[in-house]
Amino acid sequence: MSAARKAMLLCSILLLVPHANAIQIQPEDWEGFVERTGGHSILVEEYTATHCASCAEIDPDLGVVVEDHGSRIAMVSYHPDDGIDAFAPEAAQHRIERLEVQREKMSGTPSFVVNNGEVRELASWPDVQSDILKSESNQRQFTELRVTAETNATHLTVSVMPPRTGEIVNNTQFTILFIEHKKTVEQGFVNPGESYRDRVLVGLAEFPMQGEQLAIGSTIEAPFVASYPAEGLDEWSVIVVHEYTEEALENRSIMNSQPLGVLEIAVQSSAVEEGAELPVLLPIVIFLAIGMLGLVSVNAREKVREEE
Repeated sequence: MSAARKAMLLCSILLLVPHANAIQIQPEDWEGFVERTGGHSILVEEYTATHCASCAEIDPDLGVVVEDHGSRIAMVSYHPDDGIDAFAPEAAQHRIERLEVQREKMSGTPSFVVNNGEVRELASWPDVQSDILKSESNQRQFTELRVTAETNATHLTVSVMPPRTGEIVNNTQFTILFIEHKKTVEQGFVNPGESYRDRVLVGLAEFPMQGEQLAIGSTIEAPFVASYPAEGLDEWSVIVVHEYTEEALENRSIMNSQPLGVLEIAVQSSAVEEGAELPVLLPIVIFLAIGMLGLVSVNAREKVREEE
């Protein structure tokens, strides 16, 4: 069977697969408290900007991709402090500078980094999907994270169960990323897209195994506990990452500095509108199919070598 026919077949199959949104809570179903255990998700970091036309164009489709992947991936968007972006959170600039420790200066928008790997621009989106699949297949073990999130009238508070003494990995940290969905782009800024953006990093807290804790746009309440103002925060996510410290990254390559554990809790409405037409979803499905074909081809070649 030709590659094209295989892709068409996979597209047909994928269209029948329901969205894997097991950890996504609809805002109307949020009861003020949740606890999650996990850590196997793949971290996808997007470098974007509110004034970027191609970023605005794909932003709604990325929501569909994230929802379709469910707990397989956790995606966050970083808006730079470039004097033009409508958001420019200090926390995002901190994460961008962290990426630049092992790479050249981030410049092209949108760009994607999967599990602290290579930088992929939009034209290389099939490589992003391939990177996700490779990260999943190479994941032999992960840090099991236990995370609680709760809200009251004033704050969203996130707690991470600290590691046991025998589980501490030196030169690593637990990072809590606070993310706002449907964040409004204020008038007066260049905005070629919709009136809001999703997956916007607005605050963070870092808890290194040794050294000083750090909070940007958030408040550290206790060790491994941080909060973020809840006023106007109707849809949000928190991503907890067990990762190497910035100092440790300076002495490691991107090949051996992937996150050790990633877990997301999301309170967000569905990105897939009921009755959506096929052309809206088809490009995303094709990207998924291409990625799956790449993995199938690799496995097939390995099987042939074994038989030889």
